[in-house]
Amino acid sequence: MRSLKRQLILWLVSLLTLISIAAAGFSYHLELEETNALMDNQLMHIARSVDEGSQLPAMRERFMHENEQQRAEDFVIQVWMNGLPVRTSRPDFPLPRALRNGFSIQRLPGNGGGDAWRAYTMYYPDRVVQISQDENVRLDIARQAALRALVPDLLLIPLSWLLIGLIVSRLLEPLEAITEAAAQRRLDSLEPLPRDNIPIEVEPLIASINTLVSRLSQALNAQRRFLSDAAHELRTPLTALQLQIDNLAHSPNQQELDLRIDEMRRGVHRATHLVAQLLRISRYEAAQATTRREPVDLNACMRSLLADIVPLADHRHIDLGLTRDDAVSLYSIAEDLRVLLSNLLDNAIRYTPQYGRVDIRIERTPDTAIVEIADTGPGIPPHLHTRVFDRFFRAAGQDTEGSGIGLAIVKAIVEREQGYITLANRIEGSGLIARVVLPLSTESRPSEEHAASFKQSLRDKTSH
Repeated sequence: MRSLKRQLILWLVSLLTLISIAAAGFSYHLELEETNALMDNQLMHIARSVDEGSQLPAMRERFMHENEQQRAEDFVIQVWMNGLPVRTSRPDFPLPRALRNGFSIQRLPGNGGGDAWRAYTMYYPDRVVQISQDENVRLDIARQAALRALVPDLLLIPLSWLLIGLIVSRLLEPLEAITEAAAQRRLDSLEPLPRDNIPIEVEPLIASINTLVSRLSQALNAQRRFLSDAAHELRTPLTALQLQIDNLAHSPNQQELDLRIDEMRRGVHRATHLVAQLLRISRYEAAQATTRREPVDLNACMRSLLADIVPLADHRHIDLGLTRDDAVSLYSIAEDLRVLLSNLLDNAIRYTPQYGRVDIRIERTPDTAIVEIADTGPGIPPHLHTRVFDRFFRAAGQDTEGSGIGLAIVKAIVEREQGYITLANRIEGSGLIARVVLPLSTESRPSEEHAASFKQSLRDKTSH
């Protein structure tokens, strides 16, 4: 696993070192040029200050007492008059005279062309003055001057490495603090990570992690709630089954035995139905759907459900029918849509008394599909319209058999579809109207953070 801190320091140090080396090379080149220009200027001033050469004997005397290094660094002054050499600051110095004014490179006679000398020559009417200096000496002097100028820069490079390490460590302290805080957390701790003093570039990552932690917390809470509800709700039917099994041993005759077996069969059916409902609500409350969505014919789904429920409605003499049937196709999960509509129809039939009426209405708008199911049952008090979507909640005074999970499943499916459901009592007579609004396509399906505003827009579009 690579260290971000180490990579950042390595890249910054490498980049700074390359830039420093390039800058040092450029400075070295400039310093060489400046030193050469300075020595050229010295040659020019000396040439202009020399007369016919009266001061040269004293210079020759000094030359005789200098050591080899001093002699090598000296300028050499030569004077010609009438084309003949008359004065020189160094005995037996055979450097030829330049043929024109100004700077030139002259070479001493010898094998391979001899040593190179930098010379400045001035032609007067009666004389020629030439000042020269060994090119190797000039180069050594220029290099030494350039290196002395580079010493501070070269010393600053290691110091810059240290400063980069300190700065990067300081900048990454908030990340290290978050890492340490996350490492020290207990397994059951689902608090969001701190966001104090976090760099703006890292804040989206921390926000995403906190969102993930929040979703994980919701999933764990849903799991705990499911286990708690399952244990609570299954205790009663299992206890009843246990009592019925115990009573079988005391059945006096076959008729009593058949009666108790029938009660057990109904109890097993209720327990099985409850477990199926619990599993459904657990799946529908999951954050994401795992089944691929596809176009679903809402009208065909509704007609299929009506065909299944018509015998029960006829048995209870309930008038069941479609009052509006707009053609609607929407992107959804067919099984989920069938469960949603089935639960609503089942509630409407079960709570509608004999000779009652259940009206179904399917309407299409430009962006939404609206399904209304209106019954003539007892209705629900307005203050309980939101409570009935809670799991296992049953309005007081309703003795119809049920698990209390059907509407919770409906709500979970609708919310996962990014739609909404509302309940309202009928204005004319008793009864309840359940109204579901769903988006038609995946393009109109908003992300989780925009779900609330999307639902509000659906309410505005479909309100009467």
